[in-house]
Amino acid sequence: MRKIFIFLCLMCAVAASAADRYELLSQRAARSFEWEEWSSAATLYELMLQQHPDRVDTYSHAIVANQMIPDSAATIDLIERAMSHGIGLEEVLEAVRTTDFSIGQGDLYGRYLRQLSDSIPWMKRALNHQMLRYYTFRNDGPMMVKYATRMLSGLPESTEYLGALAKGYLLTGDDSKAIDIWQKILGIDPRNYSALLELGNYYMLTGDTATARRYLQQAQQIHPTPYVAKALQ
Repeated sequence: MRKIFIFLCLMCAVAASAADRYELLSQRAARSFEWEEWSSAATLYELMLQQHPDRVDTYSHAIVANQMIPDSAATIDLIERAMSHGIGLEEVLEAVRTTDFSIGQGDLYGRYLRQLSDSIPWMKRALNHQMLRYYTFRNDGPMMVKYATRMLSGLPESTEYLGALAKGYLLTGDDSKAIDIWQKILGIDPRNYSALLELGNYYMLTGDTATARRYLQQAQQIHPTPYVAKALQ
């Protein structure tokens, strides 16, 4: 019984020691990342992943540190390792996006998505979806049209992708195409709030108040908001 007790005490001590070492690595990695010592940060995050290979935040910081070195092979390897340890593609990419933007390097994220798409062809459609989200966030009209069109080739009646396509056309100044797409959305889903609101706003801005009122009233019936109520007044 005494031997079992001693063994358990030793195991607890080993576990505590490992936890302490990991915490020290975490602190040093965070400090190196903050001070933009990218090679050091990348090495330390790699050591952390060897102990805990299922932590999304560690992967995202490791990827960004390697982006800054730059080491493109490492960034691709890290995303594949993350997925092999049960982390979803969208989850790890969202963490990378947040980390890139946190250091003022938002353009890196777009380049990373394109790099992954070229390097891992079997993920191309999932990555095209992420590219569309990225360019929608950036209000990049031409790229929204490009990637929305790609996504619609597989799901031609997706109101999500049609909405992104319409917004892309509007940003590029092609109002007539945007209106046609919003009308197409309403043909698929007559109660699509976003399309009703976009059309109402468009016609209100162009001075066609009668048409604007028709769309805004339908939108207000589906989802009442102070904004639409004020516009209707």
